Amino acid sequence: MAKILVVDDEITSITILKKVLEDAGHRVTTVSDGAKALEKIKEFKYDILLTDFNMPGMNGVELTEQAVKIEPDMIVILITAFATIRSAVDAIRYGAFDYLTKPVNKEELLLAIDRGMERVSLVHENLLLKHKLEKVETGEADEDYATVNKEIKTMLSEAVKVAKTDSTVLITGANGTGKEVLAKLIHKNSLRKDQQFVVLNCAAIPTQLLESELFGHVKGSFTGAIKDHKGYFEIADNGTIFLDEIAEIDIMLQVKLLRVLQEREFSKVGDTRTQTTNVRIIAATNQDLKKMIAEGKFREDLYYRLNVFEFHLLSLKERTEDIEFYFERFLKEFSITNKKKAPAIDKSVRDFLLSYSWPGNIRELKNVAERVSILCENNKITSDLLPINIIGVNQNKTYSEDYNENKENTIREFEITFITKHLKIHKGNVAATAKAINFHPVSLRQKIAKLGIDPRDYKY
Repeated sequence: MAKILVVDDEITSITILKKVLEDAGHRVTTVSDGAKALEKIKEFKYDILLTDFNMPGMNGVELTEQAVKIEPDMIVILITAFATIRSAVDAIRYGAFDYLTKPVNKEELLLAIDRGMERVSLVHENLLLKHKLEKVETGEADEDYATVNKEIKTMLSEAVKVAKTDSTVLITGANGTGKEVLAKLIHKNSLRKDQQFVVLNCAAIPTQLLESELFGHVKGSFTGAIKDHKGYFEIADNGTIFLDEIAEIDIMLQVKLLRVLQEREFSKVGDTRTQTTNVRIIAATNQDLKKMIAEGKFREDLYYRLNVFEFHLLSLKERTEDIEFYFERFLKEFSITNKKKAPAIDKSVRDFLLSYSWPGNIRELKNVAERVSILCENNKITSDLLPINIIGVNQNKTYSEDYNENKENTIREFEITFITKHLKIHKGNVAATAKAINFHPVSLRQKIAKLGIDPRDYKY
């Protein structure tokens, strides 16, 4: 469906065009002159402007020139008599996409609209590819949600059923339990699987910038807004947007988000125009939203709009059978990446893993698996390779004096190997490295300085 603005001063012509386009399933607005058209374009974002060439006051070329200045991505199609084809071609130089000759043929009209919408889709696809490239460069990758826990398996089965609908989904659970992975699973099994899946971590963006990231902004709307910017709701149109850490959204911004859920409409920062979006929202949080509602920190109406279906992910300590499962899985993945044979795991390692509480959940377990896969020798994982916080869980265990003397060197060696590996991947970009290894950028810079690592050595 295209959102089309039709401009023509002839009532008969505009009536026919409106009927043909609406019968084809498009959303159509009509006006009788160029001035009114510009007012509409300032109020609402249209996909296509279909305008007659010869009109009183402002002709099609003049309208095209001004319209594309307001909305550069809008497709303009002119309708012209044979005598003014040359002028229509001139209009293309000002930004028109195509032209049709009078009398307008129905099939040619609909074909031109389809071609125009293909161009609109290409713009969105380019934005999507850019978004995916950014995710690859920061080390984020797609993966499937895996488990041997019966309760989680039941939940995943329900999630696949919900995926076939367009219902809004709320995913809750502690950090590192795989909320984004579950969101991807829902998208992959949805009717929108061939469309965009866009991720936005609401906690990672300052409050004053979050509105712009969600809804976009227009040039000059605030200091630093040097050009128009598309927000995630525009980029994700017809696809799925995953709003992680939804509880971090400011109470005033929650009102605008509620409007998107209720009306499927939003406005860019600094823009008076309304835009529509056909996006599915999946939200996630590690907070107790009902408690936040009671404290006045989260809107109750927004909560119930988001919570059409809720899926709660158990922590690792609540599903201990997944600890060994994931540990072995990650070791195999890192063995393939590092072109090594999958290592054997000493029984004492399993005991320590099961004794630990895993506050960082699956994400923390994956980091530990990467650590031991790098440090292991003779193709065997032994308990002395585990981080000291995991080894220290069982106070009944004793260790040799030699190990106690060398453990700090072992840890330092691992930290240097681990951090420099990711700095190489991200070409010395500390912020991107911190995000990839789940580290606060400031803490990582302090750690790098302490270890004597210079990020500039890995820039190229």
